[in-house]
Amino acid sequence: MSVGRNTTATTKTVAPTSNSANSEIVKKAYLNASRIMKESGFGLKSNVEVAVDPQLPFMGYTMPQGRGYRIVVSGGSVGSGMLEGLLVHEMSHIYRMENNHSSHDAEIIEEAIDKIGRQYLSDDYQQKIVHDLLNDIQDLYADDVSMNVLKKNPILEPGQMSSFLQDWVKDEPVESGDQKKDRWMNASIMVHNARAIGQMTRHGIEDTGGKAADSNKRFLSQMPPAAARQFHYFQDLMINLKENMTRDQYRKLLADYLNRFLEVAEKN
Repeated sequence: MSVGRNTTATTKTVAPTSNSANSEIVKKAYLNASRIMKESGFGLKSNVEVAVDPQLPFMGYTMPQGRGYRIVVSGGSVGSGMLEGLLVHEMSHIYRMENNHSSHDAEIIEEAIDKIGRQYLSDDYQQKIVHDLLNDIQDLYADDVSMNVLKKNPILEPGQMSSFLQDWVKDEPVESGDQKKDRWMNASIMVHNARAIGQMTRHGIEDTGGKAADSNKRFLSQMPPAAARQFHYFQDLMINLKENMTRDQYRKLLADYLNRFLEVAEKN
C-alpha cells in the first residue's frame, strides 16, 4: 500500500443549514479524523472542505473542487455515532485520488461506462445501477485505507462496523412487475450483497450470528438459479482485489465485472 507524505490538509466547514451546532460537530470530527489519518501514514495534501446536507438520503460523498476536495455528509450521519468513521472513509477516497490509484482514475471509469453501450444505459435506473457498481469497487479500495486507520484508532464502538455491513445485505428481491427493471435491480442487490460480505471477509470483520450470510442465502434462494450461481464470482472479486494494478489491468477488471453483471441483468 502506497503511503503519502505526512502533511495535514487544511479544512473548513460549510453547512447549508442554520444549525451551527452540526457544523461545529463536523469540524471537530474532521480534525480528529485528519489527525488519525496522518498518524497512520495516510495524511492528505489537499485542501478539504466539509459540508452538511440535511436532506442527503445517504451517508456522504466526496467530489473534487477547484484544487482540493469537498466532502458532503448527511444530517443523519452527524448524530449517528459513525461520523468520524465516515470522514475517514471519505478522506480515504481523497487519498486514493491524490496518489493516482487506478481505482479512482476518472478516465478509466468513463471508458468502462462507454464500453457498456447506450442500449444498456437508456434508463435512469440503469445509469444509477452502473454508477453504484463502479462505486462499490472504489469503496473497497478506499476502505483498504480506512480499515487500516480504524484498526489502529478504534473510534467506532465494538460491533458497529459488523452491524453496518450486515444491515447492507438484503434478503428479499424486488418485485415491481416490471420484469426488466426487476432483473437489473435484483442483479445489483446481489452484487451489493457480495460487496458487503466480501468486505467483511477482506478485513476480518465478524458476521455476528451469521446474519449477513443468512440474509444473503434467503435472497439467493428467491433468485433464478442461473443468476444465483453468479454470486460467488462477485464475492471472490471483492475479496481478492489486488492493491497494485496497472491501468490496463484495472480496465480489464472493470470490463469483466460489468460484462458479468450484464449477463445476470439481461439474461436471467
